[in-house]
Amino acid sequence: MERILDEMRARRGDTTSVEVKRAAGGLPKLAETLCAFANMPDGGTIVLGVDENGGRFDVVGVSDIAEMEAGVVSTARQTVEPAPYLDFQDVSISGKKILIVHVSPLRITDKPAYVKDRAYLRQADGDYRMQPHEIRMIEVAKLHADERMDYDIQPVVGRSLDDLVPELVSGYVAATRSKDRRLYDATDQQILEWTNVLTASGEPTLAGFYALGAYPQGRYPTLTVTAAVQLSGGEGKARTRNLHDFNGPLPVLLEEIMEWVLRNIDVIRRYRNDGHMEEVPELPLNAVRELVANALVHRDLGPHTMGVGKQIQIRLTDKNLFIQSPGGLRGVSLAQLESMEHAQAAVNQRLYQIAKRLKTENDGASIIEGEGGGIREVIRSVAARELPPPQLSDTGVQFTARLWRPGRQDNSLPAAPVPSPSIASGRKCAEDSVSVRNPQSQGTQRPGRSLPRSSVPTKNEEAVVSELVRSGTAVTIRELAERTNLSVGQVRYALTQPMRDGFVLMEGHQGVRSTRYRIVDES
Repeated sequence: MERILDEMRARRGDTTSVEVKRAAGGLPKLAETLCAFANMPDGGTIVLGVDENGGRFDVVGVSDIAEMEAGVVSTARQTVEPAPYLDFQDVSISGKKILIVHVSPLRITDKPAYVKDRAYLRQADGDYRMQPHEIRMIEVAKLHADERMDYDIQPVVGRSLDDLVPELVSGYVAATRSKDRRLYDATDQQILEWTNVLTASGEPTLAGFYALGAYPQGRYPTLTVTAAVQLSGGEGKARTRNLHDFNGPLPVLLEEIMEWVLRNIDVIRRYRNDGHMEEVPELPLNAVRELVANALVHRDLGPHTMGVGKQIQIRLTDKNLFIQSPGGLRGVSLAQLESMEHAQAAVNQRLYQIAKRLKTENDGASIIEGEGGGIREVIRSVAARELPPPQLSDTGVQFTARLWRPGRQDNSLPAAPVPSPSIASGRKCAEDSVSVRNPQSQGTQRPGRSLPRSSVPTKNEEAVVSELVRSGTAVTIRELAERTNLSVGQVRYALTQPMRDGFVLMEGHQGVRSTRYRIVDES
């Protein structure tokens, strides 16, 4: 539980799957949250006895666990229809009792749950009312709970092989022959039919048209992907810039979207292991590519999204890059995707198989690898850059992935005080700075120097600041974590207020491996 609270402190808010409530004055309003979690594919968790308090998530505890538990059960039974199953757990943190409520998801045949006449889902850190098309998606899923409709195999009436890109078709046929011995001697036409690019009557399937068509968006405008840089300007100011609509077959979409991302994200300077400086994109591009490819291949292709124009949306905000795709996961849970177990399930089976044999023109890389470990690779790539974990959310009708930009996930915090000229003059530019360790000062502390304390000390601040004072030089956040036996998230949170108060200085950018922290020299 403490790890989850640390992650929410870093994010400055609740998550799609966890909601915290102070509950100090009695049972809070929970009906909409219980309903929303019941409609989510994996349910959710409510934590009672934690005060969000502007992102601090202080443990305040609850006075009567049994009374609170009974109140939650009563709320679920009396206000949510059908009521979800609840599982309770009480734990102690810093000597205070908190109540954890695990809300189980309803079976697809029982969804959606309602509060009065409204159904709810979770989005980001809140509950929102389901739109009519989202309810229709659930109703369609209920009809096909035992027998899935394969929309990607439906014929595109009135189109033919002539509507596909010849170069993509020839490359696909060659790749198929090389990968499948049983198709080595087949004709091109047979390969296209047997692998569901074309129907027996010669019309492209929706999968084949989307993957290889010259302009699939002409027939299906909802296959257009929209990307924009989202601005935080006030009323009367521009809300977006670099708005772009991407059209064309699957390999072109992936390639052009990646070019757009690279043009619009920042470039950071960092030291390599050999001591030389290099410039790299602020986000790991392999992680971005994996998430974009997943959205393209696994988006819902049913009439309940295609018919109402639900597109893939990509937005770059001041805090993150988020990719939103219509439709949810099928046959695999979010927990399985994020775990170390092999998790593989295709929303569009034929499109998935076609995409495995398609390559982009510029780098010749496969659209997808098809090994089922893509999300784990995203998590590994992000961790290697010391960025916060990606935020993945599946509502059953929409899948959203967020990659946090370095130092941007906590932009709601006030800026740290500007150092005095004497301090600033001894610093390099943040992108170039890296502190050189002084072997003579390592492990020493100035005699008689008192330990500084922030204006609002946190639980782990003393241990972290003590280590900085003891070190006598700038150290990385991972070094601090190892020396204090804390997690990176706990160390980062412990440093927040000292940096605001100006006695701890960050040299570099958060999320950059070379970034170090030191006590401000007051001499």
